[in-house]
Amino acid sequence: MDDQIDTLRHQLQTYKDEVNAGKLYQSLGPKLEDLIKEAKIVPPTPVQLPNDDDGIRPLLLQLNDQIQNETLTELRDQDVISLLHHIGSPDPKIRDKGIYFLFNDLIQQHLLTNSQMTMMVRYLSSDSVLFSHIFEPENEAVYQRSFAVLLLSVVIYADRVAYHFLDEDLEAQVVDQFALYILLERDTRGFIGQQGWAHAYTHIGNLLDELSERPRLTRADKLLMLALIIERYKQLDGALIFGEPQRLAGYFSRLTNKNQLYADYFLTQLKRWRQEMIIIQSAETQGVWNRVYNRGRLIEAMIIRHDFNDQIMAYLNSIIDFLA
Repeated sequence: MDDQIDTLRHQLQTYKDEVNAGKLYQSLGPKLEDLIKEAKIVPPTPVQLPNDDDGIRPLLLQLNDQIQNETLTELRDQDVISLLHHIGSPDPKIRDKGIYFLFNDLIQQHLLTNSQMTMMVRYLSSDSVLFSHIFEPENEAVYQRSFAVLLLSVVIYADRVAYHFLDEDLEAQVVDQFALYILLERDTRGFIGQQGWAHAYTHIGNLLDELSERPRLTRADKLLMLALIIERYKQLDGALIFGEPQRLAGYFSRLTNKNQLYADYFLTQLKRWRQEMIIIQSAETQGVWNRVYNRGRLIEAMIIRHDFNDQIMAYLNSIIDFLA
């Protein structure tokens, strides 16, 4: 895995540098498309899940009771680490209703220190968390990857509106790691039986939205992330049927309305995407038809929003008869 990660990271950084230098624009999409195809699936290996019998349930109960009783004034670093180590739990009562909800409460009530927030960002954006088993067929490591992205969106939002702890270097680390994560994530599952939400592509939309609000990020950085999610979305063989197209449509709308650069690029890629769809539909496979219908659901979600600029809306309405 490390060799693939290093190779893809290096090439993605090269493209980022070229976009920032104004040397790469029109051909960015095709280059990212080829880079995504370079990521090879490898045989599965055992996923090391957290031990949910190590005291995490009593800790969640204790902290939630203290919050409700307004007796919690601070959290030990070790407790923060224990919570983070369980974001990959397959038990939704621990991962989702437990840890995610608890961190929201802790952050809203300003019960975490800036150093603890920094520690969270470093942990959540680390290779071992974001890229765990990411080159393998669908597996249970998706919970850790996906909820790391979700929590990053919450923490970075909190930094923007209240905490103000994120320095330029750490912000850049999040952007670079997240860009690589978008390139690599293939798991399109939404709600999974008794294990609850995976929802990676909804959480990707959350973090894309938040990063689009960061004033320190260059327009080139934001353009690269826009290009990445378009190219990754186009190549997903799984069906996105749990609200992901609607979530991403919201991100596309907000970003393209911020600057004409994004709107122009987005419209160009929509037109290119339609031409590609005409070609690939000749291949009768489940993956191809999932791609066709994923695109259709996204186009429909954008049309229903009706909040893109006039040029994009005119194009969307002109292709409505082409939807699958």
